[in-house]
Amino acid sequence: MPAFRVSKAAVTALLAASVYPIAGHAEEDTIFPRVDVEIPMELENDYTASSEDEDAEINDLFATIEPGISVRFTKELSIESSLVFEPVQDPDAGDDRFLEDHGLYAEEIFVNYETERFAAYAGKFNPTFGTAWDIAPGIFGTDLAEDYEITERIGAGGAIKFGGDGFGAGDFGEHRLALNGFFADTTALSDSLITSRGELDLDDGGPSNTEDLSSMSATLDGGNMPGVPVNYHLGVQFQEGGRGTPEDQTGYVVGLNGSYPLTPTITLEPMVENAYFEDFGGVQENRNYLTGGASLLYGPWNAAVSYTNRHVDPEGEDSFSDDQVQVSAGYAFANGLTLDAGYKYTEDAGTHAHVIGALLTYNFAFSYPN
Repeated sequence: MPAFRVSKAAVTALLAASVYPIAGHAEEDTIFPRVDVEIPMELENDYTASSEDEDAEINDLFATIEPGISVRFTKELSIESSLVFEPVQDPDAGDDRFLEDHGLYAEEIFVNYETERFAAYAGKFNPTFGTAWDIAPGIFGTDLAEDYEITERIGAGGAIKFGGDGFGAGDFGEHRLALNGFFADTTALSDSLITSRGELDLDDGGPSNTEDLSSMSATLDGGNMPGVPVNYHLGVQFQEGGRGTPEDQTGYVVGLNGSYPLTPTITLEPMVENAYFEDFGGVQENRNYLTGGASLLYGPWNAAVSYTNRHVDPEGEDSFSDDQVQVSAGYAFANGLTLDAGYKYTEDAGTHAHVIGALLTYNFAFSYPN
C-alpha cells in the first residue's frame, strides 16, 4: 500500500484507466509489438507500540513488490499481467517478523482489447468496485477498505467511455461504465511460490467461489464536469455464495474525490467513500464502511489524514463498530525514492491499538523496444 495514493496523476488515472483493470497507454506509442514493465517496490515497517492484545505488540518489517507486465501486440490488443510479492501469512502471535513469510503469486493475467471508447477483457483480473482501498491517503489509509476490494477473479468484462469530445454526453464531462462477470480463481494460480498460501478449492466456499459466471459488478466513474469540480464513483456488486456458503453477498458503493489548488504551490486532495453490504462474506452479517480523508501537497512534501468506520451488524447479535484514524507525512526525493512516516489508532472488535509506521517506495519502469 503506497504511502501516498491521492495525487493529480492518480485522480486523472481514476478516470482514464482504473474503471477497468488495464493500464492507460500514451497515444504516441507506435512501436509494436512491445513489452511495458512497471515495478512498484515498497519496504514498510509497522511497530505496534501499544495494544490491549499483548500478542499484537510486535514489530513487522516486510516488502511489497508488484511487477506489472504488458505485452502489447498492437495499440489495441495486449496481454496484461500483475504479480505480487508480499507476506502471504499472518505473523505469529507475539513474535517480531523480519522479511519473513513472503510469497509470489499472479494477481492478474488477462487478454485486453482497448480503443478510445471501448474495452473488453477476459482472464484473471480484479473486477471494479470501490476506490477507497486504493486512493484513501496515508500509509494506513486503505487498511479497512481493503476488506471489500475484489481481486483474483476469473471471467470477462468490458467498459465504455462516453462524454469528452461528444460521444453521448456532450459537455457533461467524461464518464466510464464497466461491467464484469466472474468467479473466484480455484486454479493452481491461486497458490503462491516461495511461501505457499494454499490453493483455493471449490469446497472452501465463500463469495463467488462457484466456477461459473454467476457473480458480477458494475461501476460508473466520471469527472471533468463543467461547474462540478469533483470526480465520482458508483458501484454495485453481487457475489453468489459458494459451496456451503449460506448467503449471497450484495454491495453498493458511492465515492467522491477531487484535486483543488489552494495556492500556486499547495494542493488539497480530499476523498470520501461509503460502501454498504448485505450478507458480507456470505454469512448473515451486514456491514457499512465509511472512509474519508485528505492529502495536502506542497512541492515534494505531502501530509495526509484519513478515518475509516466499519459498522458490523450480525444477524441476531449486537452490532458494533471498528474505527481507524491515521496521520502521515512524507517526502519525494529527486531520485524517485519516497519516504513516509505515520501513526494510526485502531479499535478492532473492542481492542485498541497504537501503531507507528514508516514506508520507503520506489517505482521502476522500462519498455522493450524502447
